[in-house]
Amino acid sequence: MTPITIKNVRIGEGRPKTIVPILNATREDAVCAAQRAVAAGADCIEWRADHSRNPHDAAELAAMAHALGNALPTTPLIATLRTKGQGGQLEATGEEYARLVQAIVDAGGPDFVDIEFGVGHDRVRELASTALRRGMRTIVSHHDFAGTPESNWMVAELHRMAELGASIPKLAVMATSPSDAARLMEATSTASSQLETPLLTMAMGQHGAITRLAGESFGSALTFCALETASAPGQVSLEKAVCALNALHAALA
Repeated sequence: MTPITIKNVRIGEGRPKTIVPILNATREDAVCAAQRAVAAGADCIEWRADHSRNPHDAAELAAMAHALGNALPTTPLIATLRTKGQGGQLEATGEEYARLVQAIVDAGGPDFVDIEFGVGHDRVRELASTALRRGMRTIVSHHDFAGTPESNWMVAELHRMAELGASIPKLAVMATSPSDAARLMEATSTASSQLETPLLTMAMGQHGAITRLAGESFGSALTFCALETASAPGQVSLEKAVCALNALHAALA
């Protein structure tokens, strides 16, 4: 794994870096929430653009992306437009989704853009290529809310994301047992030893909570935390996560 440095935050080295999602509808509220999260100790901010007042308005998304980027001069910002099928609020065709993500990329501001793997290889490759040319890193993501696939499938999926242009491949699965969580960690460890990119993986749900805290041990370089409202099942509060991450980092030193 080769670490990525964004705004002096080194992703892929040391303890996993924390990400706090911002779920606000307006520019003003989103900026305030992001600044509160930074003050509380978040390493990175994820702006969930699908929670915007009108996520179909490309001009409004572009304006929010620019405003948030300006408000976070020293904190990495991830722009995520999450569709309903992947656990978000946006209902859109693949074509509209690509157009809206492109508007965010064109506006500038975020340091990363999340691109959903399910919109098709050609769209992922094109969006990732454009973002990278403009100096924006990419997270290619897939969420499986039905369960935890076999380890070999998860490793292959992370490889496919990297091949399509992911600066950081992201895979989230649903754990219904401790063995599911263990399988996700095994797959991440294998992929981490094979890929140059940092990885972002987690098992959602109560049984997957350990995967959100122990990433330094098995190869996940980032973890999502809740400041006020969790954006996915099993998210741990920022305060508790930082304590656990720091304790494990000290034990591994």
